[in-house]
Amino acid sequence: MARVLGLCGATLPRHSMAAHESNALGHWEPQRIVDAHDMFLADAGTAWDEARDYPDAIFTSAAAAACRLRLAALVRDEYGDTPLFVLKDPRTSRLMPLWRPVLETLGALPNAVIMVRNPLEVAGSLNRRDGWSDMRGLTVWLRYMLRAERDTRDLPRCFIDYDQLLTDWPAVVAKLSSQLDIAFLARDAATDREIDRFIRRDLRHHRRSTKELLRRADVPDCVKQAYLCIRAAVESGGVDYAAMDAIAAALDNAEHALGEAGRTASAECDLDSPAKRDALLAFALAECDRIRDRVERSERMLRDVRASWSWRLTKPFRAMGRAVGRFRPVS
Repeated sequence: MARVLGLCGATLPRHSMAAHESNALGHWEPQRIVDAHDMFLADAGTAWDEARDYPDAIFTSAAAAACRLRLAALVRDEYGDTPLFVLKDPRTSRLMPLWRPVLETLGALPNAVIMVRNPLEVAGSLNRRDGWSDMRGLTVWLRYMLRAERDTRDLPRCFIDYDQLLTDWPAVVAKLSSQLDIAFLARDAATDREIDRFIRRDLRHHRRSTKELLRRADVPDCVKQAYLCIRAAVESGGVDYAAMDAIAAALDNAEHALGEAGRTASAECDLDSPAKRDALLAFALAECDRIRDRVERSERMLRDVRASWSWRLTKPFRAMGRAVGRFRPVS
């Protein structure tokens, strides 16, 4: 979507993230802004792949204030004084409280484009790239979509169907132009041909239907309900706020319950409904997978360090052996 908008005349960042095996045509994300996001999250003791909600306090900290100054400078450097630019990084779905003051400082009027894709496909991509379990991918997808929807309710926004982008991108661009009142002045026959060449459906690695998602017993109901709400927004532009807020409350309750269970075995958790119990199971399994992943990464790092120091320690002894060999007395 970002690349299509760029070809239609919107400005893309000067320093884009490099292409990767999981995305051979490029990501079109501003690499330095992505790095700033990751640094901010790491300083706050969290990360982009955290299923837990980010505490509100991280957005009012001194680190947040410093990060906002850096982001403002990066936006000026990446996009200059262009009247229309595309800032694409999935992390912004959860970092709008960080970005709002930045955009105000820059005098930028944000329009939100929310991509809607079957969560099973998203989970499949994360499994292929990072080895995640489906439950972890689904839970992180849910957290991202809940925050993206909630934190853009007061903004001009448009929900875009991923499948339609691949099959009928001109209709998607027309929808964006109409709903957001944006004129894409660079659009012409040559641009259309370039976009046709760029959108390659053969690079789509995962394809899942809504029916399959709803039929899967291992997919939590909260994920299914959130996807149905967002899918409805693609068609109508409207969102069932009460339903989305209820799902978010269930996930927050699951996070709290898991924390309480970790502190005391006798904790009384408010899990009085199937929805809350369903969310707790999803969240707990996602947490287990995240912890296992970080333990495995730590073990790999430890093995690498041990191998490195083993080589460094043996090197002086090999040198000593060569020196002794040179001065071996003749018998």
